[in-house]
Amino acid sequence: MTLVERDRDNGAAPAVEERGWELVWRACQGQTIRVGQGAWDLPARVGDRDDLVGWVVMKGLLCREVGLHDRYLLEILGPGDVVQPTAVPDPPALGGPLRLTAAIQTTLMVLGLPFIRTSARWPSVLAVVNRRLESQRQRLAIQAVIAHFPRAEHRLLLQMWHLADRWGRATPEGTVLTLPLTHDLLGHLAAARRSTSTLALSALEADRIIRRLDDGCWLLTPKAAEQVDTLAQTSRIARTLGETLKLRQITSEARAESRALRAEARQIRTRGGRGRPSAAG
Repeated sequence: MTLVERDRDNGAAPAVEERGWELVWRACQGQTIRVGQGAWDLPARVGDRDDLVGWVVMKGLLCREVGLHDRYLLEILGPGDVVQPTAVPDPPALGGPLRLTAAIQTTLMVLGLPFIRTSARWPSVLAVVNRRLESQRQRLAIQAVIAHFPRAEHRLLLQMWHLADRWGRATPEGTVLTLPLTHDLLGHLAAARRSTSTLALSALEADRIIRRLDDGCWLLTPKAAEQVDTLAQTSRIARTLGETLKLRQITSEARAESRALRAEARQIRTRGGRGRPSAAG
């Protein structure tokens, strides 16, 4: 039994709008591909194709990562998640190529030309995919915010709890994170070196907040829930970062307008001096 199947059997699979995905499936006319366990090399120049929106993970586990120097951002994708082609025409200035790896054999539904034609007639089909993409973006944003916490123990605990929200299974002893993540993988997720993540995980285990299970999965104890509740309380700051940037933009625009008005006033004074009649006139 795969990890994803085990999660589904225990009611931990992500909530999916059944009717919506049924419409997507019909729109795709049953087009699927299978990716064997290991690296998945996308076809060359796939990002240039106008007849391909992407793929939907139907079964399996896919890892999507991008690197910069020796650091990597890892996104774990499962059933219902959408994979899109790389934006080849406008690649980012930083970072290496996108890498996709199937942790287990993965089946994907192709969002190809039949899907495009159907969504042109019924936009609600496309809305189902867009909602899933937004959900993925939010998950990745939370993952990025967690990386800003100063203490490695807190980053690791929050990342594990964040993953357990999707890949977790409730038990009498606590929540089991059903992904057998190594210290190294957890370190990449929590922006920590392997040695740092090992020390931090050991500290969490010593405090009986987490426990490594025999199958490599992790148990998050009731103490983990208490600490996460404390850490996850969003502080009420006087001004959001967006408001700060807005005020900065307003200030810059006001300065630019003030400079323009001063320049215009100088020009008016100059023209007035030149056009003033002489005493003889």
